[in-house]
Amino acid sequence: MDDGGYMSEHLRLTLPSHEELSKLARDDPQAYEALRREIIEDFIDNAPDKLKPRLQGLQFRVDCLRRLSRSALGSTIRIYDLMWKSFVTLNYHWQEFVTPENPLPGGCLPEGGHGLPERSARILQFRPVHPRNRE
Repeated sequence: MDDGGYMSEHLRLTLPSHEELSKLARDDPQAYEALRREIIEDFIDNAPDKLKPRLQGLQFRVDCLRRLSRSALGSTIRIYDLMWKSFVTLNYHWQEFVTPENPLPGGCLPEGGHGLPERSARILQFRPVHPRNRE
């Protein structure tokens, strides 16, 4: 399920349209901010318990970035940077997982490679030990 599905499925609030949110932010910034906090809190409250601490931590970081910024554009750029760094880190670890140990020059995968390293193992056969042979 994608994030949009999770969000729409687990929010008890009905989200206003983009136009309504833009108008509210322009005409009544305090009401917009209160609605923004309510939507975020509702989403986190309805998330699975194992995700709540991570979501709360991420929201704390986002709120700190917003407070440190002098403008809405500045906070947007800082939050974008945070998300981009997270994506780059995730992509780096994913590439470590799916890239063969000895990639071809230029990072190309061998023919027939689907991005996953080929794995092989030697299977050892264990023979049962009879009680009379233990001594």
